[in-house]
Amino acid sequence: MVGSHDEYAWADALAALRSDSFAEYLRSCRWFGGKAQTLRGVQVLEALSVGNAGRMILLQVNYRDAPAETYLLPMQLAVDGAVLVDALEDEYFRAALLEIIVGEQRLCCGSGELAGVCGVEFKALANEMVKPLPSRVLKVEQSNSSLLYDERFFLKLYRRPELGENPDAELLRHLSEGKRFANVPGYCGVIEYRAKDAEPRVLALLVANIPCEGTAWNSTLTALAQPLKEGGDLERARRLGEITAEMHLALAAEDAVFAPEAFTAEYRNFLCRSMEAATRRMMQLLEQKRDVLSEEGGSLLWREQEILRRHSVLMEHPIDATRIRIHGDYHLGQVLDTGSDFVIIDFEGEPGRPLNERRIKHSPLRDVAGMLRSFDYAAHTVLAQQPERAAAWVESVSGAFLDAYLATAKGASFLPANEQEIRVLLEVCLLEKAVYEVCYELNNRPDWAAIPLRGITRILDRSAGR
Repeated sequence: MVGSHDEYAWADALAALRSDSFAEYLRSCRWFGGKAQTLRGVQVLEALSVGNAGRMILLQVNYRDAPAETYLLPMQLAVDGAVLVDALEDEYFRAALLEIIVGEQRLCCGSGELAGVCGVEFKALANEMVKPLPSRVLKVEQSNSSLLYDERFFLKLYRRPELGENPDAELLRHLSEGKRFANVPGYCGVIEYRAKDAEPRVLALLVANIPCEGTAWNSTLTALAQPLKEGGDLERARRLGEITAEMHLALAAEDAVFAPEAFTAEYRNFLCRSMEAATRRMMQLLEQKRDVLSEEGGSLLWREQEILRRHSVLMEHPIDATRIRIHGDYHLGQVLDTGSDFVIIDFEGEPGRPLNERRIKHSPLRDVAGMLRSFDYAAHTVLAQQPERAAAWVESVSGAFLDAYLATAKGASFLPANEQEIRVLLEVCLLEKAVYEVCYELNNRPDWAAIPLRGITRILDRSAGR
């Protein structure tokens, strides 16, 4: 039991989180998403005790002109006083996190409990493990924090845990435990925080570690930097198209949660409204930054109605296809390259969208569009000074990927039977994705905005027959 002296020390330490210096620390963290906002203050929602190992602090960050966000900070008291330090650097704390899952512990804390959920297959394996397992923090730049146990198990700590079903854990469990799709990490379990009268928050996800050579993004950039070897690139693109289709076929399972749903007029109307709002948001950002825009950005300011007309094609006639759960943020960085195959990871969906929106069923051509746009990003990242080679590479690998995808998914209910409808729907998805990318880049990496801006121009010109 934590003594009263420790409680006083924790109270003093947590009070320091309201300071200006802590706000500056937050801004320096890779996982902090509010760097562009003006902070109005922070408050501790919960300080959840992980036994005597430390605490998982749920922190609400308030902004002047944006909705508040909740962040997770694993913290410990420093040995020499009421100063908070990162608990992930402590092996004892890391072991305690794993034990919550392995032992399916329920720790009363805050206004609820921390609860471990152990995967079916992992439970049998965990009973035979000699614990504690050696562990380490992965020093990678990403929006969550990652731990590795005995080089065999990978734990993702969600830095922005939201209320409700986490699509990353939900989809991985569905694909892995049902043995529906082999090209994902094996699901091992989660840590949830369950408070009274509220939906659970998934704080951490444990999966089998996948030995790999890095992401497909990194291996693609490396290949592009070498003398052209188009055959190997096309073979890899075809394989990626195959497993993308296999993933979608597995996500189209006929059960209560994952069963495909109709492409109703109501859904198409929702989609059009969402796309229109995103387009207008993009135009506002372009207007604000018109003094520093590239040629593509400046010309798009005059093409808003053209973009909106492309979206409205969805309302012109019914679409003869179903919609399913999808990856939601599919690109080369979400695929591990094992050297002999690919493994798909990170099913959280686009981080800029609300959790409930990320669980809506969509056309899987959204994922296809995401990968096609990722090929474009890769080519123009490496071959910016060779635009003709970049364009030729994107066209060839995109064609190989798409042909393999359509051949593997042929006959699936989520694909329109009519090739013209497939093309129209894919063009809409590509345009939607590129608009999202422009908004993201203008807010986070303005120097990259030219890539999706050029993409939108090409889509519009192609659709207009130019």
